[in-house]
Amino acid sequence: MTRRSPEQPTAEPQSARTGPRRTRKPQWTSLHPTIAHLYTDIDQRLTDGLETTGMGLQETFEAAINTYCDALEPPIPAEMPEDADLKMPRDPNEPLPGTPIDRPTAPPAVVRLQRNTRARLVAACKQKQMGGKAVINDAIEAYLDELDLEQ
Repeated sequence: MTRRSPEQPTAEPQSARTGPRRTRKPQWTSLHPTIAHLYTDIDQRLTDGLETTGMGLQETFEAAINTYCDALEPPIPAEMPEDADLKMPRDPNEPLPGTPIDRPTAPPAVVRLQRNTRARLVAACKQKQMGGKAVINDAIEAYLDELDLEQ
């Protein structure tokens, strides 16, 4: 057994990172988090629909919002300008706090939307003069109806 003197380090020095460094940023950082407050009945239909279709949540939201925006009169442009508004408007008809809820909502979910889809969603809210909650619920419900998924 060899003894080390107190001056000698006991651990080996850490080597510099030798693997390749990440050269581009991850894809999800360019997506825009969007909080979805779905009504419980639509949330259950969506859950069943995801199991039936095998689609992911983000993919379904993207398809539902874009299909909804295409169906509006006039339709929302398919390609939004670079300076398009991304701030989700609040519902102008939102009931006062303490008002009984006529349709319960599921716990909120966060979905990351592509920039163009988020801009189209905001434009749809402004055109319909509704908040994000109402437009997202309408879009998801219409999309599930289009896919002919049971209510």
